[in-house]
Amino acid sequence: MTASAAGAPSVRHGPADARDRQPFGRSPVATPVCLRTGRLVATQVAVVAVLIGALAGTGVLAAAVAGAIVLLALAWLRPRGRWASAWLATAVRYATRRHTAPAGGPAALLAFVAPGARVEAAGPPGARVEAAGPPGDELTMIADAHGLTAVLELGDPARLLVEDLPSLPHLGSLLPGADAEQPPVRVQLVLTGAPAPATRAGTGPPAMSYRQLTEGRLPAYGRALLAVRVLRSEEWTDDDLRRALVSQVRRLPRRLGRLPARPLGTAAVLGVIAELAHDDGRTPPREGWASLRIGGLAQASFRLDHLPDPRPEALRRLVARMLAVPATATTVALTAGPGATTLIDVRVAAQDSAGLAAAAHALRLVVSAERGRLRRLDGDQLDGLAATLPLGGERRLDIPGRTPRPGLPAGVLDGLDLTTGGAGLMLGRDRHGQPVVARLFRPEETRALLVGGIRCAQLVTLRAMAAGARVVVQTARPNAWEPFVRGIAGPSESIIILPSGRTTEIPSGSALSPVLAVVDVGAAGVDDQPGYGWQAMLTVRDEVLSADVDAASRADFLVLQRLREDEAALLRDALGLGDAAEWLTKIRPDMVGLVNRQAVRWAALAQTPIEHQLIGPAARTT
Repeated sequence: MTASAAGAPSVRHGPADARDRQPFGRSPVATPVCLRTGRLVATQVAVVAVLIGALAGTGVLAAAVAGAIVLLALAWLRPRGRWASAWLATAVRYATRRHTAPAGGPAALLAFVAPGARVEAAGPPGARVEAAGPPGDELTMIADAHGLTAVLELGDPARLLVEDLPSLPHLGSLLPGADAEQPPVRVQLVLTGAPAPATRAGTGPPAMSYRQLTEGRLPAYGRALLAVRVLRSEEWTDDDLRRALVSQVRRLPRRLGRLPARPLGTAAVLGVIAELAHDDGRTPPREGWASLRIGGLAQASFRLDHLPDPRPEALRRLVARMLAVPATATTVALTAGPGATTLIDVRVAAQDSAGLAAAAHALRLVVSAERGRLRRLDGDQLDGLAATLPLGGERRLDIPGRTPRPGLPAGVLDGLDLTTGGAGLMLGRDRHGQPVVARLFRPEETRALLVGGIRCAQLVTLRAMAAGARVVVQTARPNAWEPFVRGIAGPSESIIILPSGRTTEIPSGSALSPVLAVVDVGAAGVDDQPGYGWQAMLTVRDEVLSADVDAASRADFLVLQRLREDEAALLRDALGLGDAAEWLTKIRPDMVGLVNRQAVRWAALAQTPIEHQLIGPAARTT
């Protein structure tokens, strides 16, 4: 039954809470009254113990003095900015939980990070909500002892041509009104990204060239997720919680405006949890005191304990700057909810401990430059991982009676610029000089067709390698590829050349290490079975023949250099290009038309000096 039916007062939360109107700076809950009282009591106990020991004799006095020293140290010392008693509590939690999870995929990872959590259908009878995923899939929730959480995807990660998306409204506007009679609600925005050039690309020619092309401003990978969490309380039944969760999910698209939002089904929810944790399903996740090791990556979590007024423009872009630090990947989670529970958590991942230390140092520089204070969650790295996954925020916030870590005033999030989208592979520039970006690597396989020749294919390959892709080239003209391979001087495993006609199984890819299979000339010997996500197959044709029309119509994405009139005629009807087919015969030799879902975008290839040196002019002569 609901609170109103029970005669209980409604739960009030959100901006109306007086704590949310505190000035920017240190959170008002940084030093709770109970902690100050506890220190005073500990001091009194230490004094009394010493007095009793003095009356009882030398042996008792020595023991009392030793105990008093320990008690006073726990109460009053603050090593590394935290009270010693807090460090002791952290050490006890760390020592009493398991630190390794079995390698069993996303379900095992969820059980490790959030014990007791389960994934199940969200809606009660009559409240079905369609979700992204297979046809008929419905909204899924993550249920545990303290609440229910639904996850929504912001933007469309499967869209191939990347477009600018509107900024996300401040999180407080996504919460229910203060007068709403429903269970407490918390919202969490999780942003993750990987910089380009990717760290695995090193400092070779692909990385140097791509940095010149993008000026280091375009991420190779990015994803945005919104978690809505409804908290349990005595006044609300399980059905009340489910109805409240479904209601919030239904209202969010209207509150987000033009920003697309899709609820996720069961497979998608488990998939994004594994993806954001960088779990490969093969190596068991392992927690250490100062870091985690998941999927072959070293990871560390941090929390922002202090931020000044974020109205200055430099500070407004703090989240974007944190996502761009030189790490293999960075995840930022922002949580808003009832009362002073505003949190900003950051997790960085790197290939090894040295890379992690460099990424952590860069992150601290970004935050300290804006007079913020960042704290590494030593001893609580597992909690930090949970706080940066779309699970609805820090789990300790849900436990009645447990004091959460200090938060930030709710208004801090209102002043931050929260943008989504824009990540992908830069293929050129439009007429205004802006990057034209394609999401060639995505959670599902991409089949692309390039018409123009080997040099344009090598240009796309070079840029894909800079974004962290591993490349398999199957070609009937290996002599034309060998100088290119020698020139890039990359790691031996970054590009492999195979003879045409040889059946090859494409290696599996991941969000941070995608795979590009280039089929150059001749029949495709690569396995034609449906592929996995984060793989792209690029078929290269020097010219369009009637035999290529079927492949072009089935391709997800086409890269077309200037066509002859007979080639444009073949593709016009097959692709439904209309008048755009005629323009494909008139574009400059250094331009391409990018075709996806009957939409055509034009781009100049904008070759860098390094690309000219390695490949030569990529223009097609017809």
